[in-house]
Amino acid sequence: MLKPFYQITRTALLLFFLLLFVVPTNAQIDPLTDLNAYVEKALRDWKVPGLAIGIVKYDSLIFAKGYGVREIGKEAKVDEQTLFAVASNTKAFTAALLGMLVDEGKLDWDDRVTDYLREFQMYDPYVTRDISIRDLLTHRSGLPTFGGDHLWIGNSLSRDEIIARIRHLKPNAQFRTKFQYQNLMFLVAGQIIPEITGMSWDVTIKERIFTPLGMVESNTSIRDLKNKENVATPHEIVRGKLIPVEYENVDNTAPAGAINSNIVEMAWWMRLNLNGGVYNGEQILSEKVMRVMHAIQIPITISPDREKMLGTHFLGYGLGWRISDYKGHKIISHGGGLSGMISLQTMIPGENLGVIILTNFAPHSLTRALTYRIIDAFLGELERDWSVEYLERRKEEREKKEKAEKELQAGRVKRTKPALKLIEYTGKYFDDLSGEAEVRLEKGKLVFDYNPRHTGNLEHWHYNTFRVTWRNPIYDMPEKAFLTFYLNEEGEVAELKVTFYDPIYFKRIQ
Repeated sequence: MLKPFYQITRTALLLFFLLLFVVPTNAQIDPLTDLNAYVEKALRDWKVPGLAIGIVKYDSLIFAKGYGVREIGKEAKVDEQTLFAVASNTKAFTAALLGMLVDEGKLDWDDRVTDYLREFQMYDPYVTRDISIRDLLTHRSGLPTFGGDHLWIGNSLSRDEIIARIRHLKPNAQFRTKFQYQNLMFLVAGQIIPEITGMSWDVTIKERIFTPLGMVESNTSIRDLKNKENVATPHEIVRGKLIPVEYENVDNTAPAGAINSNIVEMAWWMRLNLNGGVYNGEQILSEKVMRVMHAIQIPITISPDREKMLGTHFLGYGLGWRISDYKGHKIISHGGGLSGMISLQTMIPGENLGVIILTNFAPHSLTRALTYRIIDAFLGELERDWSVEYLERRKEEREKKEKAEKELQAGRVKRTKPALKLIEYTGKYFDDLSGEAEVRLEKGKLVFDYNPRHTGNLEHWHYNTFRVTWRNPIYDMPEKAFLTFYLNEEGEVAELKVTFYDPIYFKRIQ
């Protein structure tokens, strides 16, 4: 009996000592191995001019690097200090400012908006009376996704003027029943801040967040970029060619998406969020407020595609953040997009891990592909070529668009012509929400003109419907839309309908 026992013990000891050597060796494998090569290849495959990646682990910035160029055709490289527009990643900053006021007892998440903005009105009087700060920050107002964005994209209206027009924006869902992404509601939320602090949203964010976190290069306006050299240039595909485009001026809706920053300074922001509101030992936001911001306030339906690709079990929106799961881990994230710029920041609190990626091209899914490549590496998951998978999805989406275009063309009524002479469609048009638009003749062709980002040439489609080809298309809006003229009993044009993100009806006034 002693011999077999001795053999078993000796074998067990041998395995134990082997594990002592093997396990630490595997644990010390650098999750960033081959990341540079992967990013550089993906950059070429996606034809993105430049990007920057920052990774936070255990309250330290462990990786910060730029790839590619700031502008195509020029030699200046992207580095860790290059400034990009972070776009809608601004929203969580706005929520955090309001959270500071909650900590100070100056407001409550469920206070009514009209307690602070007494002239504020929604389309429905009931919603006007009841809508709260929490509602503004969770996209559950009932207003359509991106509804009213034409009031700031390409427009020169002030923040107060835009808010005054919201009363004319019709809802398309019941209040508090559905998640519909709304930039204008974050504008309203941001304008509550000066009512309490006596300082603008811009000044408050610099004093209460940028300065304590050492975000000295970060700013809230493209005007602040003029005297800075290390700035990425936005790029888009225009008429089939990748070209530099101008920065989108979002000053009039700044609380929803105006911050410009770099990966180093956004890393400080992620550290604050990963540490329960603590930064370098100082409690900037209470843990209670952070928990509310990082908790689901309204659920979001999970698409079959997302469930299949990411294995998502839950998805929702907190206060300025999306909340979901991945491989059994809670994910706190948010993306951002403006003309020629896409950003994505993602945090896994349970792993003390944060990833920020900033790019100077739109639209694309490269930020997602690289984020999951990095997360998988840190979680010890099997290597998966996310870039290839997302490229395949883009190909499928293009094929769907091509198929939809063919079906659209097949449904076009052939051999019809406009009911009126082209000159009879010209004139001034007005909508209470949108303001004034014009239809005019240029070189014998009709042109619709609302603002510089919503001006397009009209091509007759059928009957009194024309197709608009936008001269300066918005990256996440179709390059073409339909415009239909409606006649009154006298056979004269009375109004027109045109689609931006949603259909808008303009009445003829001249």
